[in-house]
Amino acid sequence: MVGLPPLASLKTIEVLSRRQRIGAAASELGLSHAAVIHTVARMEKRLEVQLFVKNKSGVAPTPACQTLVEAYLSIASTLARAVLAASDGARFNVSVPLLAWTWLSTAILQLHKTCPNLSFRGYRADEAVDLQSADFAIVPLGPLPPAGFDGAPLYDEQLIPVCTAEYARAAKLETPAALARARLLIAGREQWLAWFADAGLVGEPQLEGPVVADASLAMQAAARGQGVALCCTVAASAAIARGELVAPVAVSASSGNRMWAIWRKSSDQAAAMRVLDGLLAELTRLNRCGARPGTPPRWRAAAFCPEPLPDAPAAFDRPALVELETGQ
Repeated sequence: MVGLPPLASLKTIEVLSRRQRIGAAASELGLSHAAVIHTVARMEKRLEVQLFVKNKSGVAPTPACQTLVEAYLSIASTLARAVLAASDGARFNVSVPLLAWTWLSTAILQLHKTCPNLSFRGYRADEAVDLQSADFAIVPLGPLPPAGFDGAPLYDEQLIPVCTAEYARAAKLETPAALARARLLIAGREQWLAWFADAGLVGEPQLEGPVVADASLAMQAAARGQGVALCCTVAASAAIARGELVAPVAVSASSGNRMWAIWRKSSDQAAAMRVLDGLLAELTRLNRCGARPGTPPRWRAAAFCPEPLPDAPAAFDRPALVELETGQ
C-alpha cells in the first residue's frame, strides 16, 4: 500500500494543475522551477501514474491528477475547518444585536484588556440568536434565561425617533404630527404605529419610507440624512452624545422587550463576569452622557439611556467570582 504523500507535495500538484504552467506555479508557491519539476517527478514515481501531459501552452492535468487534486482540496478544507474550530475553542464568543453593537462597540478595547480572548458576533433583530455557539449574549427575554444559561436583566427597552439635526430643521420636526409626514425608515411597522399612539397622535398615520431589515440599518441611514429611524434609547443616547443624531420629539415608547445579559453555565464564568461588568459600566457611562453643546434644549431631552435595572448587579455572585479569579 502506498503511504500518504506530504501535503506540501499535494499542494504543488494542486497549484500546477490550476496554473498549468510550471513557471506560474513556481512563482505562486515561492519555489524554483526545478523544485516544481522534481516534486511532480517524485509524485509520479511514488504513485506510479502520470499526473501531467505537455501541451503547447504548458502542461495539462490527467484524469488521475484531477482525482488526486479533488481529494487534496477536500482534505485541506477539512483541516482548515478543524484548525479554525480548535482556535475558536479558546475564544469566548459574545453575541449581540446589531443595534446594541452601535453603543457597545465603543467599549470593546476596554473589554479586550480585561478579557483578551473575546470574539464578538452580531445578529439582526429578526434573527434567532445562535446560542449553540455563544458563551455570552445580549438578548430580549421573558422572566428567566434559557436552560443552561445564567443571566441578569440589563434594561427595559424604550424606542425613540432619531435623525440628523439638518433633517430635523429642514422638515420642521417639532410634533408627532410633523413626524408622521416625514420620511420614515421602517424597521418595524408595528413599532412605529405604537410609538405614534403613545405620542398622542389622533388616527393611524400613513407610514411612508423605505423598509429595512434591522433598526441598526435604519439608524445608519438616518445618520446620513435619509430620514427618521426608530431605535432604542440606549443606541440613541450614544449617537446623540457623539453629535451624529438628535431626537426631535422627546417621546419614547416601550418596545415590550426586557434586554438580558446571559452566559453559558459551562463557559468561563470569570470571563462572563468581566463582560457583564463592562456592559454595566458602559450603560452607566451612557446614562451620564449629555448632548453636544449647542444642541437645542428640546433635542437634549431624549439624550438619555435607561438606568441598568436595580437587580442587575446583584444577579451574580461576587464571592464566587473572587474564588474563580484567585483560586481561594
